Amino acid sequence: MRTVLEQMGGESVVSDVVTRFYEKALSEPRLAGYFHGTNIHLLREHQTRLFAGVLRGEPAPVGQEGAGTPDPGIHYDEYGLVIGYLADALRESAVPETVLSETLFAVAPLARDVITVPAVAR
Repeated sequence: MRTVLEQMGGESVVSDVVTRFYEKALSEPRLAGYFHGTNIHLLREHQTRLFAGVLRGEPAPVGQEGAGTPDPGIHYDEYGLVIGYLADALRESAVPETVLSETLFAVAPLARDVITVPAVAR
């Protein structure tokens, strides 16, 4: 059985998806502040390796590689933007819808590691 990474087309497609994702996230005012002072080139490389590993079926590493300060996490509402931009980046990288769904399902467990502020009750 092929991994989601293989179905997607390999690490070069993941790299393209990650690049497109960060272009979107950095242009979004509600997300851009999370990246202030971050070396985006290194972040893209790290996220590409992390994303490829998860799509190969490897467990996500615990903690952050080379982190000097704790990650403040992200708000639940902003995480919705992240997933939307990820889906858009997957589509723009010509990932088929069936693989797109499997990809989003594969990364869903990572939400608990990055969401630190719950949704606001409305």
